[in-house]
Amino acid sequence: MGRIGNYSVLLLWIIAWFTHTPARATVVWTAYVEISFTDPHGGYPLRYGCECGLYGLNSPLLDAEGQVEIPTRNPQACESDDFNRSTLPWIALIERGNCTFTEKISLAQQRGASAVVIYNIKGTGNETSPMIHHGTGDTVAIMIGNLKGMEIYELVRSGIQVTMRIEVGKQHGPWMSHYSVFFVSVSFFVVTAATVGYFIFYSARRLSAVRAVSRKQKQLKAEAKKAIGQLQVRTLKQGDKETGPDADSCAVCIDAYKPGDVLSILTCNHFFHKTCIEPWLLEHRTCPMCKCDILKALGVEPDVEEPSDPVPSTPAFRNFPSGVTEDDAHSETASSGYASVQGNEERMPAEEIPPFETECLNGETPEDGTMRVEVQPHYDNLGFEDESSNPRAAKS
Repeated sequence: MGRIGNYSVLLLWIIAWFTHTPARATVVWTAYVEISFTDPHGGYPLRYGCECGLYGLNSPLLDAEGQVEIPTRNPQACESDDFNRSTLPWIALIERGNCTFTEKISLAQQRGASAVVIYNIKGTGNETSPMIHHGTGDTVAIMIGNLKGMEIYELVRSGIQVTMRIEVGKQHGPWMSHYSVFFVSVSFFVVTAATVGYFIFYSARRLSAVRAVSRKQKQLKAEAKKAIGQLQVRTLKQGDKETGPDADSCAVCIDAYKPGDVLSILTCNHFFHKTCIEPWLLEHRTCPMCKCDILKALGVEPDVEEPSDPVPSTPAFRNFPSGVTEDDAHSETASSGYASVQGNEERMPAEEIPPFETECLNGETPEDGTMRVEVQPHYDNLGFEDESSNPRAAKS
């Protein structure tokens, strides 16, 4: 998931670069606005107040008080002569729009205004937003809602003298503009869609790779089964020395050989129960006795060569009991896994035995470079030979 996170961050930077809209949070201060005037009908003083203003981001957090003045021509006051000069402290009431906040505040400041109140555009109700107005100095600037601004504007336009007092309210934050919220929302959905899309692509690609490996394994297993079926098979009969009381057992299942058992003879001349060695070769590929790669000898090559365990070598020097030679020890401890053929009536002619390609036995290398060996029709294990053919056994 590390790459997905980096991709999301990069996408956010790209969106911010192209939109040039910083998604930043801002701490703002509210303004308490109080107006007082004389009721034109009853002649008694009225006073209203509310915490309905918002200080501009570049405005000093100061109190201000003065008589409210409105532009003489355009309520948006984007021209230098929209206000008359006054010797009394006065506060400019200006409608938002048509020019920047900085221009509105600077023009009113040039005409002598001690503070500037900008009310929002029509249709926004009493909504306000932070104003950015660089270069306006120490002039207090706040924004109020459209409804409140129009109420004060109508009073002043009707000739009523309105006095306004502005006081610093409470701190609020972080505050985010509607544009920032929109940008963050769009960025979130874009990043989420991109992340989900990348995850789906990654999952589909990985699933495809797993299926390809599974198909390859099934194909390799089918080839291995077919190759194992080419191994030489022999059925034991009553009287075979492999079924005798001193014969060794199958190295896979550790059960003794019995008449009627079907044996598979491997390319390395070791033999085992057919029902035992076939599942073993599908799982391990190698001979349980000498670790020879039988499937490789049969022409079944895996995609990735797995290093086979080295064949343990016979130590150069071994201690034997007194009177026992190394040849005797080999004769007594020889494994029954060596292939033998009992009697002349059970021997297969050498020319009828299919040669196997192998890398585990010594043989002559033909011109094509493939090493082949033929199963020998004589006994490899001296423990299975007749006493008449073993001089050492005859002496004993």
